[in-house]
Amino acid sequence: MWHCSTFADHLKKESGEDLWTEKVQPAIKKAVLWSLQSVQDMVTNRKNSSELFGYDLMVDEHYNTWLIEINSSPSMDYSSSVTKKLVKEVLSDTVKVLVDYNMASWKRKALVKTGKYQLLHRAKGGVVEKAQNSFSLNLTVEGAAKKLQKLRPMR
Repeated sequence: MWHCSTFADHLKKESGEDLWTEKVQPAIKKAVLWSLQSVQDMVTNRKNSSELFGYDLMVDEHYNTWLIEINSSPSMDYSSSVTKKLVKEVLSDTVKVLVDYNMASWKRKALVKTGKYQLLHRAKGGVVEKAQNSFSLNLTVEGAAKKLQKLRPMR
């Protein structure tokens, strides 16, 4: 596991391009947005509450980003030097978003520092459009029933 800044530096050194900013990070943002849009009808809005999700992703040799799983209650343990840094950042930045940003007047919200949190989408009228199913893939299973052949006993 790498911290995103370390991974971004590695990608730039290996390829000579800013693949993190140009390809990987936008794909991560899309995966997060689409995953949240796909469950929006199942999430109950509760005033003055929030939930933190943990996303596990993988980047392949072609720099495609793959969503592995989403944890609804991610561990906040310091299991490695990377998670120690991440957990400290997440906790600090979460307070900035939940307290500082939410308590600021509309005029001052743009000035509030939210750490590494970024607004990915602002829904029109408070309603998010439906996500495209399965990253625009058609995953319909088509076919016909097949009659199984009777097996002959072995001699």
